[in-house]
Amino acid sequence: MNVKSKSMLELLEKLIPEEGLHENVIDKVDLFRTNNSTPRLPQCYDSGIIILAQGQKKAFLGEEVFLYDPMHYLVLSVPIPMECETTASKEKPMLGFRIRVDAISVGEIMQSMDKVKENTESIPHGIYSSAMDSQILDASIRLLTALNSPSDSHMLGPMIVKEIIYRVIQGENGFALRSLANRNQHFFQISRILDKIHKSYGEKLDINILAIEAGMSVSAFHTNFKIITKMAPLQYIKNVRLHKAKMLMMHEGAKAHNAAIRVGYESPSQFNREYKRLFGNPPMQDVVKSGTML
Repeated sequence: MNVKSKSMLELLEKLIPEEGLHENVIDKVDLFRTNNSTPRLPQCYDSGIIILAQGQKKAFLGEEVFLYDPMHYLVLSVPIPMECETTASKEKPMLGFRIRVDAISVGEIMQSMDKVKENTESIPHGIYSSAMDSQILDASIRLLTALNSPSDSHMLGPMIVKEIIYRVIQGENGFALRSLANRNQHFFQISRILDKIHKSYGEKLDINILAIEAGMSVSAFHTNFKIITKMAPLQYIKNVRLHKAKMLMMHEGAKAHNAAIRVGYESPSQFNREYKRLFGNPPMQDVVKSGTML
């Protein structure tokens, strides 16, 4: 481990001594610590940039595997349900931070940049892993250092966050984030539909109507949707609903049948069946394991 990587690790060890996801005074930045390894399990990630100082994680999407560790950062330009495997221990916990991104924050940065000529025929994937570079590492250390001071966090934090997003946009796979703010590309249109799915998952979502809202034929909508998310629209909607239902049960104590209705299921038996297929356990068993009684 080089000096800079060690410095980032030491900063995170001091900032997050306890396990879990921790918000802080800098908007759109979350710090996290995981003390145990976990097997390959379904998770739903929001769009963002994830940087690790220690530990390792693998994201599985379709037939592809995306590795992120201290030498690689992960970028999700759209929210994606996938499976993840974590390597960590109490002696060497996984330590890192996430910067949440959206079309507005990316667009604001791109307005100040020189225009980049894009290949409008190419559609990027919604997730990628890139090699860490010295500029992103330097900015990450400055961001974490600023968190030690409330005034520095307030004054410098937002600027450093923009710098990191800018560096990622300029990086080897920056096309995906740039596409998030380009209103003339299919990627932007699909990203708007993904946002709608995550906001309206409890409502009836008709694929034909979603295609119209994206300004595409149904076949083009299916094709572009699958390129970006690695799954068909109906599968994506189902996965989002099941993840939202799990959150309702685990964090709000919702009963299984109530959670099913709230996320858009009409049949409790179908919900139980599809929940078990995705997560490996029936809803009740998962909630009891978490210590929450339905």
